[in-house]
Amino acid sequence: MKILKIIAITIISSILFFLLIFGINIEYQDGTHSTWSGLRVLFEDREFEFSYKKKHIVKLNGIDGPYIIDSIVYRVDSLNNVKTAGYKKSDSILVQVNNKDLDKFYFFKKDLIQKNADTYLMPQKLIAISDIEGNFNAFSSFLINNNIIDTNYNWTFGNGHLVLTGDFVDRGSNVVPVLWLIYKLEEQAEKQGGKVHYILGNHEIINFQGRFKYNDEKYIKIATLIGKTEDWKKATQFMYSDKTELGKWLQSKNGIEKIGNYIFVHAGLSPNILKHNLSISEINTLSKQNWFKDLYNEPENNEKANFLIGREGIYWYRGLAIDYKHYDKISEIELDNVLNFYQANKIVFGHTINNSIKKDYNGKLINIDVSHGQEKNSNKTKGLFIEKGFEYIIDGGGMKTKL
Repeated sequence: MKILKIIAITIISSILFFLLIFGINIEYQDGTHSTWSGLRVLFEDREFEFSYKKKHIVKLNGIDGPYIIDSIVYRVDSLNNVKTAGYKKSDSILVQVNNKDLDKFYFFKKDLIQKNADTYLMPQKLIAISDIEGNFNAFSSFLINNNIIDTNYNWTFGNGHLVLTGDFVDRGSNVVPVLWLIYKLEEQAEKQGGKVHYILGNHEIINFQGRFKYNDEKYIKIATLIGKTEDWKKATQFMYSDKTELGKWLQSKNGIEKIGNYIFVHAGLSPNILKHNLSISEINTLSKQNWFKDLYNEPENNEKANFLIGREGIYWYRGLAIDYKHYDKISEIELDNVLNFYQANKIVFGHTINNSIKKDYNGKLINIDVSHGQEKNSNKTKGLFIEKGFEYIIDGGGMKTKL
């Protein structure tokens, strides 16, 4: 027995020594990987790191930007030089995409950033898509092939509404062009009687909090340069703060909206939200007041805020789609109670990935998070189209099928 114990200790020690010397690539529960070498573990969605840690050196990676801070535009060129320039109110600002086609478009800086309303009447036509995660190829070709924009990236959807249900940042390498395209289309849509609804997801929220681990490393590097700090958390917080144009704009967004009889939210609505007796407007107001605190991992004494930002809140809850480690999938009776409270017929959400757009509970739930194609015009890229009371799946090539 003593010999077996010695052998077991020796084997475990050898494995730990190997991991410490050569590092380990930890795969997180959502399929992403650590950007650190050295040993890191994830427990209950919270990171704990051993004392041994070798920090990965982050680098710029070609064309990036623009970033607007006060009256200065920052860019990274193809040789990884960071360049700055001023601009006038009348100037159009160029966005170059770091993809194979070197796509580009122009936008004007907004005079005023206004908060969206919490509720809207149902438009004649509405398209929703979720979880783009910096994938400009999928997003832009989806918009073009479904007649939302033209090939010059201008709004052509008239009085239609485009709903984006969160997680348009992180993971991908073209987050900034994706954000500027949405920023541009908002203003153009308004002029034609249309609307762009950008509803925040958990990845927008964790960037507000400075949690950088899902960022492409080039975004961490440029954040340290522009933010003038080597602290990755502080640098990320700065880039998503109201000190930058994109940060200020993102902070004007909601976490949930009701359009007609549909509720649009990134992750979902837990049946336990009813215990807090919150209206949609109150959800948005209270969430906004607490975005910058990691209440998921470090709850405070505000029960309602802890709930909204925590594991069953609107940014993280997975119970509309699956049984999850903290709770069971919502029952149809519980769902009906939620829908009745908010006087809605259906909830459209993302966050929990499927192969295709999926309806559940007689169409009361519509999950629109799919694994979008990385290339343009992919039929893997999918969104939801609602017109005259009918629901369709539309893909990145422009195909439409009844849902």
